[in-house]
This record gives sequence, C-alpha cells and structure tokens, in this order.
Amino acid sequence: MSENASPEDRLRAAGLELPTREGPAYDYLPVRRDGATIYLAGTLGKENGNVQRLGKVGAEIDEAEAARQMQICALQALNWLKEVTGQDLGRVTGILQLKCYIACTAEFSGISRIADSATGVFVTAFGEAGRHPRSVLGMMRLPQDAPVMIDLIAGVQD
Repeated sequence: MSENASPEDRLRAAGLELPTREGPAYDYLPVRRDGATIYLAGTLGKENGNVQRLGKVGAEIDEAEAARQMQICALQALNWLKEVTGQDLGRVTGILQLKCYIACTAEFSGISRIADSATGVFVTAFGEAGRHPRSVLGMMRLPQDAPVMIDLIAGVQD
C-alpha cells in the first residue's frame, strides 16, 4: 500500500470498513475540537444502534469477542474523527493518547491484548502517526453493560 493512500484505503486493504456512525445514548458531546486537538468521549462498540453482546470479559464475554468489539470501538472513533475533519481522515495528524476500558472479572489478565485490537486499527489507518501512548484499565462495569470502551485525543491539521 502506498504511503499516499488515504486512511480509509489502508483500512479497506486490511479488510476493515467504517461502520455506520453511532451516536451517544445520553446528553453529552461525543467529540469536541479545540484548535489542532480533537477530544473523543467514551465510545462503545455499537453495531446497528446497540452493543450486541453485553457483560464482563472472563464471564459472559470471551477474549475474542472483546477484541472484536474493541476494534469496532476504534472504527467508531474514526467515524467521529472523520466528521470533525470534514470527512477527511487524512487531516488527522496522529493519535495523541488512547484509553481503553475493559469490564472484566478480577481473574481476567488479558486486558492489554484486547486493547491491542484498537491500537491495530489506528496504526493501520495512520501508520506511525497512529502509534500512541495508551492506558488500559480493567473496570467493574461500563456504560450500557458494554464489555469495552475507548476514549482518545487526536491531532488535526487545518
């Protein structure tokens, strides 16, 4: 794939497509731009309006399903970035910070492996600019009983 390929072309070449953008269920701004910085609120792996499988990783959700939903979170995040950049993901200069949240049992120890699914989406889309500092947190519960969620900060050019 050419370095000049668009982020969406890179995703397609990897077999990934941006899903239909899903909005928040509650009263808050899902995304805000301040100058050259975009702040994205917690984003769930929604498909067709809902998170399809609910619960905790290590109990109701296995690691493979959690990784799949984490990838959807990242693709949903790209949808929001696309909206803020006037439908041009090429204006994103990089992912400045990523936080991954995994609702899991106390015994589950694979939270970083699950977070790698989100990181992989951003590196696929943006190359080295998609690499980022990252925090991964195991949680008792997430909104709407989702197993995974991300939020991020990204850079953008005018």
